[in-house]
Amino acid sequence: MGGVLAAAVALARVIHSVATRGSAGLFNDFYDYWAAGVLLNRGQDPYDIAALHAVQRAAGLQVETGGGYSYPLVFAHLLRPLALMAAPKAAFIFMGLSLIALCGAIALLLGSIPHLRWPVALGGGAVAGLFPPVIGSLYFGQANLLVLLLLALAYRCVAPIKLYPVTGFLAALTERPPRWRRLVIGLSLLAVLLLPQLGAGSGSIAGRAGSFLGPDTYWTNESINGWLSRLGIASTWTRPPLPGLPVEPFMLAVVAILAGLTVAVLRRAAPRPWEGALALSLWLGVVAAPKNSLWNFTPLLLCVVFIWTTVRGRWWIVAIGACGWILLEVQAQLDSARATVYQSSPALAWLSSVGLYGALIIGAVTAFVLLRPNR
Repeated sequence: MGGVLAAAVALARVIHSVATRGSAGLFNDFYDYWAAGVLLNRGQDPYDIAALHAVQRAAGLQVETGGGYSYPLVFAHLLRPLALMAAPKAAFIFMGLSLIALCGAIALLLGSIPHLRWPVALGGGAVAGLFPPVIGSLYFGQANLLVLLLLALAYRCVAPIKLYPVTGFLAALTERPPRWRRLVIGLSLLAVLLLPQLGAGSGSIAGRAGSFLGPDTYWTNESINGWLSRLGIASTWTRPPLPGLPVEPFMLAVVAILAGLTVAVLRRAAPRPWEGALALSLWLGVVAAPKNSLWNFTPLLLCVVFIWTTVRGRWWIVAIGACGWILLEVQAQLDSARATVYQSSPALAWLSSVGLYGALIIGAVTAFVLLRPNR
């Protein structure tokens, strides 16, 4: 019930966005997947950006190709049947699959709530459908909702799936004693999924790994990488308040600090629930992964569900977490007005990472609940 409502609300928000703001960007990211599948069907390299762009242009698609296809090769292989269809038709089918995955994921996550009643199920479904990263994933055609279903399975301990982000393995590594069975099964599955990558050309993810760590000021980048990049380097929409800031060393330092704090919380919070440990581990990957867009923050729903199911009436904690949620929504609205909102002052560049600040608040509340579950 809650899952169906979440899908309906998210779809309604997407339709409202198209009706009020136009369809610019609709399915933009899916068309990268689709073009990669087309190239595979032709026996070509899906990581060839020029070839990818040529396929999109030949199909009459107006998209921002950016860095091209930058996902594991196995995903492009799975999409090869959709690449046999016209791009718009394939995009709507992919949206339908994403909505089905969202239904399943929310049903699993809500099922973790003890003594779940239908008002809570309906309320939780509506709230999940309004989560800005969920709406963005559906609008741009990102794979995050399919990934969310896998993460929801892991959250309920139905299967030890920890594929994205890879930091999900921290939850098992820091258990006392470590759950080696979970790690072995999870790593084995990850290895199988990445096996096709061995035959990829020099343009593959491995061949371009270094570029992911470099500065990136693009407006969708809500990771630590994007935050520091826009503070130190001019971008299309922002002026740097801290020009000359050494982005890469600062980024590595901030990520290292957050990783150390996360591991410390996971180690100290014993005994700790698996759900909270997995949620916090995934939170680290979400904010630390370079060039991560706002809609890639979808796994934060695990943190939201964990906080909600654990606080048991301590509404001041819920209120703090809600502030993080609100900042994610604020970021979505700022992104819509990016052509004007940041122009008058370099100081306004700080607002271009409001979504990251919201994610940091949600992560801090998750860590607090893990450390002090009964207080």
